[in-house]
Amino acid sequence: MISPPNISLIPRPARSGVSPFEQIDVLGVQVGVLTRHKVTSLLRECLDNGVRGWISYANVHALNLAHDHPWFRLFLNNSLFTYCDGQGVRLGAALLGKSLPERIVMSDWIYDVCEASVARGLRLYLLGSTEDSLTQAIINLKQLYPDIQIAGSHHGYFPEIEAELIAQSISKLNPDILIVGMGMPLQEEWILRHYDRLNARVILNGGSCLDYVSGFKKRCPAWMGVMGLEWAYRLMQEPRRLWKRYLLGNPLFLFRILTGR
Repeated sequence: MISPPNISLIPRPARSGVSPFEQIDVLGVQVGVLTRHKVTSLLRECLDNGVRGWISYANVHALNLAHDHPWFRLFLNNSLFTYCDGQGVRLGAALLGKSLPERIVMSDWIYDVCEASVARGLRLYLLGSTEDSLTQAIINLKQLYPDIQIAGSHHGYFPEIEAELIAQSISKLNPDILIVGMGMPLQEEWILRHYDRLNARVILNGGSCLDYVSGFKKRCPAWMGVMGLEWAYRLMQEPRRLWKRYLLGNPLFLFRILTGR
């Protein structure tokens, strides 16, 4: 991970035009006390009022990254809003004597985003995932929403030398919503490095949501999600990629919550 050269250059999108909402501090990150319904309502306000910026999610991995990398913490705190994506974050907040109403998962919320865009006749750009998964995700979205307007797309496995060209192509298309699903922290780095040149109105960090939309990845059973065990299900699916994130990252997060370090 390469940190931006100067964190003072990270823009702070204006929140004028967005209704006030409560936030709580979890390891230095301001997490919105938001329900899925409220998150969708705030997104609609951003779209209707011409607000420009990015929207982020906070899970245990994100908060560990934010603890270790000041630029990443600033990125989350400079979002139009940051919502809770993980039962671990809810547990951490509870241990701090605070409360978050629910976890909001991008692989579910993306359908609310699509409905809002269709209702307003807005255009989306999808960046991320593999080429095959991205193609199938677009097919699935068009089957669900025949009127959806996808201005363009590009897979997320491109060399750094192509990053600027992709940003330029997105800028020329002027999408209303740009979903960047390349995983943390790569997607946040890419957004920061190209934000000033992107003509997208609202940018959403997507993680692996496009892989779930395509069906290339399977969501955990509902009961595991409710019990905060989605991490275990994902670990079983991708042990080589995720073992450090969960087997080391989860205990580290709880240690930091309990000790304040």
